[in-house]
Parts: sequence; structure tokens; C-alpha cells
Amino acid sequence: MKNKVFSLVLLFFGLLLVSPAAFAQVEVKRSTETTRIGSKEYYMHHVTQGQTLYSISVAYNVTVEEIEKLNPEVKDGLKAGHVLGIPVRPMAEPKVEKPQEEPKVEPKVEPKVEPKVEPKVEPKVEPKEEPKVEPEPAVVPQAEPKTVVVEPAPRQVTAQKRAEGGYARVVRQGEDLYDIAKEFGIDISEFKFFNPGLSNTPAPGTSVIIPNVANENDYILHYCELNERVTSLLKRWKVDEAAFREKNVSVGSHVFMNQVVLIPIEPITDFYWMSDQQEEIVEAVDTPEPEPEPEIQPVISLDDIEDAPVCVARAENAQRCYKVALMVPLYLSGIGGLDVPKEKAAKSQKSRSLSFLQFYEGFMMAVDAMKEKTGLKLDLTVIDVIDNPVSAENAVSQIEGKDLDLIVGPFFGNAFEVVEEYAKAHNIPVVNPVSLRESVIENNPNVVKLRAGNMGLILTLSNLVKNVYPESNVFIVSREKAADSLFLTQLEHHLNMAINDQVTINGDDFLQFARHESERMEMGSQMVPTLDVEGQVYSVGDFESGASNKLVLENTVKRYSNSQMGSVRSQLSGVRNNLIIAYGDDNVFATQLLNSLTGTANRFPITLVCVPNWEKNEKLLVDNLLKMNAIYVANGFADYSSDEVKRFVLKFRSKYSTEPRHYAFEGYDVATYFLGALMNYGDEMLDCLHCYEPQLLYTNYKFYYKNYLKSVEETGKENLSWTLYQYDKDEVELRPLDPFKKEKK
Repeated sequence: MKNKVFSLVLLFFGLLLVSPAAFAQVEVKRSTETTRIGSKEYYMHHVTQGQTLYSISVAYNVTVEEIEKLNPEVKDGLKAGHVLGIPVRPMAEPKVEKPQEEPKVEPKVEPKVEPKVEPKVEPKVEPKEEPKVEPEPAVVPQAEPKTVVVEPAPRQVTAQKRAEGGYARVVRQGEDLYDIAKEFGIDISEFKFFNPGLSNTPAPGTSVIIPNVANENDYILHYCELNERVTSLLKRWKVDEAAFREKNVSVGSHVFMNQVVLIPIEPITDFYWMSDQQEEIVEAVDTPEPEPEPEIQPVISLDDIEDAPVCVARAENAQRCYKVALMVPLYLSGIGGLDVPKEKAAKSQKSRSLSFLQFYEGFMMAVDAMKEKTGLKLDLTVIDVIDNPVSAENAVSQIEGKDLDLIVGPFFGNAFEVVEEYAKAHNIPVVNPVSLRESVIENNPNVVKLRAGNMGLILTLSNLVKNVYPESNVFIVSREKAADSLFLTQLEHHLNMAINDQVTINGDDFLQFARHESERMEMGSQMVPTLDVEGQVYSVGDFESGASNKLVLENTVKRYSNSQMGSVRSQLSGVRNNLIIAYGDDNVFATQLLNSLTGTANRFPITLVCVPNWEKNEKLLVDNLLKMNAIYVANGFADYSSDEVKRFVLKFRSKYSTEPRHYAFEGYDVATYFLGALMNYGDEMLDCLHCYEPQLLYTNYKFYYKNYLKSVEETGKENLSWTLYQYDKDEVELRPLDPFKKEKK
């Protein structure tokens, strides 16, 4: 007995000696593994047992908020095995001194104190709350008879009159659109979709429709407008700057157009709409009925147009001298000319006043190349036209009577409208290089729109599926935005036209997936008895014995919102490729979707189509995109492995002492394409663009003979091709991908 007591005493003192070391925080060492995303470099930190966000933030000299922003999955808890992306930052930078109190191991003391205090506090708190809650139902009917108080809700929610697609609400005195959006947790773009033509400050008494969509987040997405600042955002949304900064760690004092910021709100988990019986009491509100959704028809043919004539290039067209006007916003009034000394060239490129200078420079390089190679004869007039109707009218006076063959520009809407009218009256083709508006080609058959829009996106993605992935398991995953609904319905319709109705899987592919699942479940030499394939369960033994040797799957496009990723994961296939078209370009959507798919990509073959312009989001980890064979969808892409691109870049650097950016490539492509089309088809150029597809440096142009996308007869030409590119098989270089070219098997 004495020996046992003595042993226990020794054990007790031993634990006292060991405990400080046992509970010491695990040391965090900086990873030597880094990756580059865009222009920024990130450490790839592998989390080990015992590490905390605070200890990791100290080791890397960043804030906990920065780690959480870049790696949203850690908000659900940090786990061993997580791989975190962390910005590379020198240790000398005093960044993380703020949360010194991290060793908050004080919760160990709290449990001893709180049980004694809580019973005493609760009786004192409850009586204070009840007087506040009880008077409200009595007061509310006097001030506003339409208000219904729901006790479980964090705030009062006004009962509304039911309307199609949502609920009607009347704007109160002193209220604007942002107040109502904040109250119901609705994005402004969502609000305006249900209320077309609604201004930001509707008059009191105006009836508005509240979409019946619950927002479970504690923020609203706001898409910044031109010249917007953080100070104006805070004033407009009536939010505290500290709360705004907590949600938007990386935002400075300025924001740029279409940048997405998070507006903090109280979380709204549900809408407590009134019951049908309560609705009868509310006086009727006249609300405009939303227009019925148009019936989706195959407005785009995925095959060549049968009635399109075949154009033939004529030799005499190449001998003509063509008169062309190039209208570029160069803002020369404060500079005096385009002749910039070579030693000042690099600096001038960064000036706002010469932000479009590279388009002009690229255009002129193409002109010089064509004169040398093809003997191009050109009478070119270059005019500085800014976003100003007066500037455009001045340009029109300069080209009056010149009998032009082509006008390129202007770039801005107000100026383009003036020049467009002149071009229509004089039957001159006019090219709009940058507008995204579909309406720019309406009522003028002479206008050519180069930036592909939604219809072009449908055509591009449909051809990608038809020519490259006809037997894939296709998903559309999108943001939850009502404004995207019609486009997504059309996309789904055309993708279903593009895929094969049935897909046959051979027995070897089925058994290979079965072996992969058996290894994953650590079953040794045994095989899983059954296998779930896209929601259907099959016997593995039937395939092993030869009783079954193939699998026939019905093939249809599946469409989900980003909140339904669980359903997406449950329907992924292990026996064929899964093509996931992710539609939405804001950082939050892209990050959340990638995080939800990253682990699944190790089990199922996934090809992720990033729509559109995900390449601008530098926060996305390239490793995750590589796992899913990501295909980028953008307005253009320069393949630096191409000999033509290399030659252009070297000449541009030599001539202008700076690196060519996208406007330089676009200017070169516009000149190459349209001057080449003139030399081939002359006055018949507009009717022959569907036959002309030369190899360009940065963009792809694809035109239909007729505009099948518009009901109006007098419409111009719209480019219907987006640019696709993907990492090569070695995951080293990005390469262009042609969706209109059928893949050879």
C-alpha cells in the first residue's frame, strides 16, 4: 500500500514537471514551399497538430484575418493536414503586433467562475428584457398597422403583400434603395432586376417588390461603380468604417469599377412573411406584373449556317488604297502629340491621359507589318476622340467628304453614338472595339461589335461541350442572382443540345473506379461490393464475372446554385469526366466554390470552366485550379510560347521601350483582321466576315452571316467567340483552346 501511495506521489510530481512542456504551443516554422499567383507570391503552409491560426500568423508576420480571407475553410476550424496559402512578407515588417493576447488560455478559469455568477445574473437580466418586448405589439399597430412582430427574429420584419416572385412593400419617408436592401439583405443588382427602372432614391409611397430569397450571410455583395470611394460607400450604406474594414481587409481608400466589397448587415436567416389570413387585412398595392419569361428556342445553331454564301477573295481588292479613320481616346490636349521621346516612352505608357496609347501603337505595328508583307495601301486618319459628343462631332467634321471605307472607334458610348449615325447615313462600316452593350448593334447594320457578350458565351461553351466534352457529366454552378436567370436558362438549353443524350461506359472503366474506391477505403485486396455511379448503385461482382460489360448512362445538364454544392458533389461521376461550368466572377463565389471542390478533385475527374475572367482574381490558388484542369474564359489571351507573339513582343519592346499590355495586342488584332478583310473582300467585307478567320495574336473573332440572335432586322455584326485557354499536360504553360474545332480521338 505504501508503495502505491509513493508511486502516486512520484507520478503527481512528474506530471507537474512535464505539464509546462506538454501544454507549450507547437513551434511553427515557415514553409520553404511557395507558389506564385499573378504578380504575388504565397507560402504553402502544411498545418500540423497543435498549431493555431495565431501561431501561424506570428510565424509568417501576417494577421489572422488575412489568413482567413485567403483560406475561408479555416473559419470552420483549423485541422492538421490543411494546406494554407499565406502571403510572402519579410519578417522585419511590423504587421502582427496587434493580437498579443492570443495565449487566451483564460477560458480554463472562466468555467470555475461562471457557474457561480450565471444563476445570479439571469434573474436580473430577464426582467429587463421583458418590459422592452411586451410594449412593442401595443405600440406598433398605432404607428404602422402592417407590422407584425415575430419574437424569434433578431429584429422586426414588416409583413408584405404577396406578389409574383416576391412581396410588395411601400417606400417610407426618408428611405432609399440602400436602406431597404440592407433591411432584407438583398444585393442592389437583385433588387433592380425585380424592379426595372427603379432609381436609388424612389419617392415615398412607391411600391417595390422584395424578392423572396433569404440571405443567410452577415453581408451583402456590392459591385462598385465608377469613381466610387470607400467614404461614399460608408455614407450610402450607413455602415461603420470599423465594421466595413473587418469584412474588407484588403480594401484601401479607393475601389475600382466592378470590384466586389462586403457590406456588413445583421444576419437574416429567414423572412417572416405573413400568413394568407393576415394578407387579407393588408390593403392591395398596385405592382407591375413581371413579364413572363420568354420561351427558350434554339436561337443559336451549333453547326455551320447552311444558307451562308461562300465569299471569294478577289485580287483587285488587294490593289486598292483604303481610307480608314482610327478614333482613339488619347487625351492629347495636354500633351501636344504622339511623338514621345524613347527615353520617356515607358513613363508615358503609365499616364492616364495615354491609357489607350498602346491600342494605337499595336494598330500601327500591324499596319507596318501588312505594308511590308502584303503591300497594303492605306490612307489612315488618326483622331483623338474622348467620351464627349463635342469631341465626336469634331471628328465627324474631319472625316466629312473623305469617302471612308472603315471607321475604328470611338471607344466611349456618348461619342460612338454620334459617329455611328454618320456611318449609317454614309454606309460606312464602323467597328466598336470595347463595348459590352448588346444594344450597340441594334438599328445599324454597319456596326461591328468586337467584345463577345452572353450570346457569344453560350455559343462558345456549347461548342466546347459539343466538340471536346460531349460525353462528360456537365454541371452549371452559379451565383444566386436573379439577374442571371434568363442567361443560365438559355445556356442550360443549348448545352443540352450539345451533349450526347446517352453515354456508354465500358466495364474496364467501371472496374478501375471500383479499385480506386477500394484503395481509398483501405480494403486491401478486397473490392467494394457495390458502387454508386451518379446516384445509381451497381454490383461490382457483375462486372468482375463478366455478366455486365458496359454501363449506359442518361446524359443531361445539371444546374445548381453555389449554396447547393452538396448536391453537386453527390452527383459527381467516377467513371467519366465531370465538366463544371462555374458562372460568376466575384472573389467570394470563386473562392467558396474552389474550397468546396478541392478535396473532391482527388477522388473524381473534374474539369472546371471558369466563367468569366477568373484570371484577374489573384487570390485563387493555382494548385487548386490545376487539380481541376481549369479552363479560363476571357476576352483574350496572349500565348507567349507562340513564335508570332514572341516576335510582336520583341518588336514592341524595341520600338516603345515598354511591355505590351492587352490593348497593344487588341490594336494589332483589329488592324490585322479588318484591313485584311478589306484587302480580300473590298466593299463586300461586312457580308463576308463569317468566311474570314485569320490567326490573331490575342483575340478570336467569329461572326455569323446573319444575326440570328436579334429579332430586329437591321442589326450589325457581333463577335460570338470568347477566348479559352488551359494549362498544358505538364502543368507548366497556359495554352489556347479552340472550342470550335472538334477534338481528334
